[in-house]
This record gives sequence, C-alpha cells and structure tokens, in this order.
Amino acid sequence: MFYHLTRLALLPPRAVSLPRALAIADRAGNLAYSAVPSLRRLALQHVAVAFGDTLSPAARKEIARAAYRSAARCFVELAKLDEIRAHFDEYVSVEGWQHVDEVLALGRGGIVITGHIGNWELLAAYVARRGISIAASARRLEEPRLNKLLTDFRASNGMHVIHRNTPRASAEILKVLKRRGIFALQIDQDIRTPSVSVPFFGRLARTPAAAAVLAVRRELPVVPAFAKRRAEGGHHFTIMAPIYPPNSGDRQRDIIDMTRQFSQVVEDHIRQNPTEWNWWHRRWRRAPVPDLDLDAGRSPSATPAAS
Repeated sequence: MFYHLTRLALLPPRAVSLPRALAIADRAGNLAYSAVPSLRRLALQHVAVAFGDTLSPAARKEIARAAYRSAARCFVELAKLDEIRAHFDEYVSVEGWQHVDEVLALGRGGIVITGHIGNWELLAAYVARRGISIAASARRLEEPRLNKLLTDFRASNGMHVIHRNTPRASAEILKVLKRRGIFALQIDQDIRTPSVSVPFFGRLARTPAAAAVLAVRRELPVVPAFAKRRAEGGHHFTIMAPIYPPNSGDRQRDIIDMTRQFSQVVEDHIRQNPTEWNWWHRRWRRAPVPDLDLDAGRSPSATPAAS
C-alpha cells in the first residue's frame, strides 16, 4: 500500500512548477500536522524536552508545524530533482568544501555525519555531483517495491546504498573507503544497531556508534555536514572542519568520547535550525545503557555496519 501511495504522491509535484509544488507542500505539511494527533503530540513533547521554558507554547507549536512543512518540501524537491539538477549551482550554496578536500587528500577516504535535518538527500546528491564516490547506510524497507524505488532513486543521483545489518555491509563500507570515497551516516535517531548513550538535549540518548568505531579503528577523520533552507529559496550546505580520532590507547573510551562529540555537534545545529528536524522521532524511546550497547550482537572492536 505504501508503495502505491508513494508513487501517487510523486505525481502532483511533477505536474506543476517547482514554486507551485513547494507552496502545495506547505499546505500539505500544515494538514499533516493537524491530521495526525499522535505524531503532533510527540513532536510537541520533544520540542518541549529540547527547549523547555525558553520558548513559549506558541513558539514550540510553530517549530513543530514548520518541521512538517519542511518534510513535505523535501519530498517535493526530490520529486522535482531533475528540474533542480538543471540549475543546481544556483539552487544551493556551499560553505566549507575545503574540509572535504582536506580529508580526501589523506588518501584513506572519510566519514560524513549528519542528521535528519534539512534536505540531506539533496546534500548527498550534491556531493556525488562534485565527483565524489559516496555511500550511505539505510534500513532495508519491508516492502520490496518501495525499497527498490528508494534505492534506485538514490543510485540515480550517484549515491550507493548499503543496507545495514546485512552480511556484506561491512565489506561494502570498506570498499568505499579503499576507493577514497565518503561514507555518510545519520546519527540522530535511536535505531537497533550498536550504540552509545550520550547526552542529547540534556537527556541520555542511544546514539549509533558506527561513525566513531570506523574512525577509531581505521584512523579516519569525520566531517559533519548539514543542509539548511535559504530564505530566498534553495539550500545552504555547511561542511565543518574534520574531527580526528583522539587515539588515547583506549578504543572503547575513544568511541564513546567521539560519539558524544558528534551528538553535541548535531544538537548544536538543530538548535540553530529547529524548524527542519524530525521532531516526531522517538529519540529517547529506550532507556540509556552504560558503555556500548551491543544489541546487534557485535563486539565493540568489530567494524559495524552503518547506522
């Protein structure tokens, strides 16, 4: 059913101009905010956790509502990507690309971390457009046709999808790195993969450890990168200075410390741009655990699949 609904939802934005499609997306986002009370309550609850009394109830509601509009706009932009690609350099601006060059000049590949904030799919498509080999992990969707639709879409934009928790995932990740490519991970959700409980908006949250494990084991730099919508239209991509592993001699401690640092970077960016994060995700749904959470059945020294 979701496959057919997705295919159906792609038709209206493709039938109109991009400005018109984005305007429709805003209305659809507002409608979704009003029509799904369970997710709306989750979003408002999480905004309250993050900002507490520093924001009025009205301001918290507007952040949650705007996040729905942002998600709808991202969907529309992906549906219209062929049109956007024709004027990609005008539709996006980039700050900090020299950090990507710095990492790739080392000849070992690199890791990019980001979150479910802004149009991260457009950011990945831009990196691929610059001639960089990029791969990202994703959960294999239960609906095979929907999974193929999404995987094929990403592949058409130059991004190789590695399905996590599959037998070949680790080998595929290493192959990307050996080709001096970029492996991208989103680290801002509680998913069933080896994790570290670190602070996130003042609460301990299980955070995927794959980026830190790869960085520590293979001595790789990690580059945070984020997308933010511009007031005049399009997006601004921010690529931050690479974070290098501390190499203290205690690998597990280094993994935890790096994951804590990554989480803080993501939190800081969400605070700067709260209207584009997925506030309805159950970020604190499971109790925190000490050290590494091995719910995926791996030892902390193993190279994990992406998260």
